[in-house]
Amino acid sequence: MNTSLVKSVPPGDFAEISVLKRGWENEFSALLSQNRPIKFDMYPQPAIPAEFQTRLRQQGYSALVPENDRWQHFLVPNPLPTGAK
Repeated sequence: MNTSLVKSVPPGDFAEISVLKRGWENEFSALLSQNRPIKFDMYPQPAIPAEFQTRLRQQGYSALVPENDRWQHFLVPNPLPTGAK
């Protein structure tokens, strides 16, 4: 998964997930299955869990991380190629 630091929060309609919320793993997994953009609040985890990193990479997501808040990861699915379903 490509990760880029950005100056500000990217525009868009992001579903919000926090690791502090009980059951976040199921909600995160469901959003990945729907190929939705995700605002992921990782605090206090040091990194995105490996199993989710694998899925994000396989599904072609990119991570945009604001320079002033590295706990927030805006996970953006890459657009499907023309003609793909």
